[in-house]
Amino acid sequence: MKQILDLELLRTFVMVARTGELKKAALKVYRSQGAVSMQIKKLEELTGNCLLERSNRGIRLTEAGQTLLSY
Repeated sequence: MKQILDLELLRTFVMVARTGELKKAALKVYRSQGAVSMQIKKLEELTGNCLLERSNRGIRLTEAGQTLLSY
């Protein structure tokens, strides 16, 4: 059976992808930066894929992240 992904997790993921930063995304979705980070981690666990590459320059989507975002 296919698992249905939580819309709040997906909304947060889209905002992180658009802003490129957890802090900016947190402001947009009215959550703390820590809560956004935990939501992304949960989404990665549910999908079984690493969705983001984090660095000092910001956040980039992995191939799996780009695929998820396209949906």
